Amino acid sequence: MRFLATALSLSALCAVAVLSEPYIRQHQVPIALRLREGSYSEYIYNLIYSGMAKGLYALLVIFLGLGELQRERATRTAGFTLSLPVSRLRVVGTQVAVGTVELAALASVPAILIPALSAFLHRSYPLPIALHFSVLWFFGGMIIFAASFLLSVVTPGEYTAPVACYLALVLHTFVAAWHPLAGYRLNLMWVMGEFQTMRWNVAHTLLLPPPLSWLRMCVMACFALLLLSAAIRVTNKQDY
Repeated sequence: MRFLATALSLSALCAVAVLSEPYIRQHQVPIALRLREGSYSEYIYNLIYSGMAKGLYALLVIFLGLGELQRERATRTAGFTLSLPVSRLRVVGTQVAVGTVELAALASVPAILIPALSAFLHRSYPLPIALHFSVLWFFGGMIIFAASFLLSVVTPGEYTAPVACYLALVLHTFVAAWHPLAGYRLNLMWVMGEFQTMRWNVAHTLLLPPPLSWLRMCVMACFALLLLSAAIRVTNKQDY
């Protein structure tokens, strides 16, 4: 149910962004000038991959990462789950595996909708570029997911973890954008949106991302796995 709500929310925003593009260009909509007068790819990039949709995705991933055992403990049903003939490690591992699949599906939503809806409007948006950002969103989302999962394990209450994770994400964004650190591109939101790395094609009609840095993706995956390992270790020691 939680995944369905997040997927529908992101799908709705992407659909509205694409389908409202003709109206925004034809009317004096109170929106940033670059969205009204730029190319179509620039419009999609600024509104989806570097704008509201990216921010919404990050927030939605926080809720995907909330661990179920902690919520079940609050409702006094964790004992029943843990009494099942499976190990606690398997229970938590299943939650992580399902969450990872849901995360991949959520990151793929714009790649599915934007090219399809663009064609409906007789526009075009390259699928390879959409998939490029889906990969970035998946690996960036893995860190947010893992942080949310860990915080849901170590903090009490049902709402403490999402608030703490959101505040941590905001703090990280400000710290990573600090001038001495900005050159290292540690800002997760910058990486997910290819901030200041996009370039125009020769005809100046299409914004192109740089090639994916698979080394960076591996580092992000390792960091996410480290957070998840810590969460699993804490869960194994907790008394539910």
